[in-house]
Amino acid sequence: MNAAKFVKNFLLTANEEQNVTFSIADVSGAMSVVEQTIRVMAEAGNEDAQLASTCLESIWLDIWAAYEHGGKSREMHRSNVSLSIQDRMALRTAERLLDQGPEQYPRERRDDIRSMIDELPSLLNDITLPQGLKEYIVRLAREVRIALDEYDLTGDFKLDSAFTRLQTSLNIAATVSKDADSQGKLVEFLRTKVCPCLAAGALVLGAAADGTTVLDYLGVRPQISSSQQALNTSHEQSGNDNPQDQ
Repeated sequence: MNAAKFVKNFLLTANEEQNVTFSIADVSGAMSVVEQTIRVMAEAGNEDAQLASTCLESIWLDIWAAYEHGGKSREMHRSNVSLSIQDRMALRTAERLLDQGPEQYPRERRDDIRSMIDELPSLLNDITLPQGLKEYIVRLAREVRIALDEYDLTGDFKLDSAFTRLQTSLNIAATVSKDADSQGKLVEFLRTKVCPCLAAGALVLGAAADGTTVLDYLGVRPQISSSQQALNTSHEQSGNDNPQDQ
């Protein structure tokens, strides 16, 4: 299920009690994905997205109204609002646009992530880190597991948010750890367990105070493409070839 369908399903519950629990954080996160998708496509000239963009404010107001009608509870079983035809069509447009993209977290990738978080407790028991940071990582891992368990309901958007936060926290832990043995184990975990879970080019960097990132510990250096090198050389040569004022 993509983000737009999730928002639509929530708002269409109206006064009908649901067995599913919708959290305001999940609904808001999904709506943020919807808004970004519609605005990007509208700017690209997609006419359906341009029409849908006129409904974004009213959909956000519907979500806020649902939150207020629910006593501002973090969890809701129904929206208590009536979704207009225009807003429903806007969400269907976003749903279609999101469905056109590739699935971010196919089954194999989700299995890799689940395997990684299954092994995380033993790593944390075996390394030296501030207790508060360990507890934070454990909490983020729990959020990832919930997102995996609820993937059929919440889709990519919730899993992507949770996994990115966990990945970032592990990267930061690797860069700030002052214990060489612990740092080595963290870097090895990132290399062998976290990196296989990533989409191409999706490494989120945690930077230490001195600007060092996890790439430095993994021994990865950004490579300049041959075309970029040629372009840089051309710029340098053109600068050197400028005629001097006579």
